[in-house]
Amino acid sequence: GGGGGGGSSARTFGVLSSEVEALRVQTLNGTFGALVEGVHAPLTPAALRCGALGAELRAIWVRFGVLVIRGLQSMTPEDLAAISGHFGILSQDVGAGREHCTLPGVPILRIGNVRDQSGRMISQPAAARGNLLPASGSCQYRPEERLPVWHTDGTFMAVPPAGSALFCRRAPPEGAETCFADMAAAWESLAPEEQASLEELECVCSLAHHDAKISLRVPDYPRLTPEERTANPPRRVPVALDHPSTGRRALYGANSSTCRVLRRGEAVPAEDMDRYDLEGIEHESVSILRALLPRVTSRELTVVWQWQEGDLVIWDNRSTLHCATGYDQDRYVREMWRTTIMPD
Repeated sequence: GGGGGGGSSARTFGVLSSEVEALRVQTLNGTFGALVEGVHAPLTPAALRCGALGAELRAIWVRFGVLVIRGLQSMTPEDLAAISGHFGILSQDVGAGREHCTLPGVPILRIGNVRDQSGRMISQPAAARGNLLPASGSCQYRPEERLPVWHTDGTFMAVPPAGSALFCRRAPPEGAETCFADMAAAWESLAPEEQASLEELECVCSLAHHDAKISLRVPDYPRLTPEERTANPPRRVPVALDHPSTGRRALYGANSSTCRVLRRGEAVPAEDMDRYDLEGIEHESVSILRALLPRVTSRELTVVWQWQEGDLVIWDNRSTLHCATGYDQDRYVREMWRTTIMPD
């Protein structure tokens, strides 16, 4: 099926195939983000485990950056793990210090404010407490507050993840939106001379810096032990990333672990790394990325997703940024399940 119509976010791309369910694809903002539905019957977790359907979904995901499927209330942890596997290799590592937030038997991280019977927190708290969207509903980055915390996941990992799947078990009736921004379109919107200067740069990304920085704002947030810091040394990622499947270039490297931006291969003194990792202080060069954020998180480049129970959203970390927003954690319970998808 083809798409007609220019620029409309309701443009529909039919995907026709004899051996799998026909899919209806509606973009969320221009050519960014895709809401996928079954043409003849609602999609179910069981149907989504099918390999042929998974291959179709993967193609849509790579093309549009964010894939959304609704109405999956019957999803089990095993379903989510199997469906995530269509998009790459399911990561078995939920991250240092987060073992208590993992679902039993599957590498799924529970995010939210769920506690067990004894009152112990068994979900990773959102790093966005109090960070409600403004009344305008705009998710545009506000430099004076350094909010929302726009990022791509896992740049501090030896191999950064290709994407993540996030499934909504329980959602508050207001707040807790997740916002997405199109970094491929953002790159293409930059002037050629901006692109040329950014192409020379890379980010220094450290998990210890990430956790130290967030724990300054979120007291419950786990910090690394000295042993964990040694096991998770800083990594380097490019500011301009070419997508391995499409070759399309995207702005990359915005992450709370990014403590310095420098020319490719430039060294960082050990005493500087100690300051970044132990005190959560970032080098002023990170302002190169922060200065771009208001432009690349404008309305034209973003989607604000208001969750309902049963929603599944899978995003591509190599071509998008995302951010969490706050909600009233004293009034509402939120439970999200997240898998991390590694490149295959």
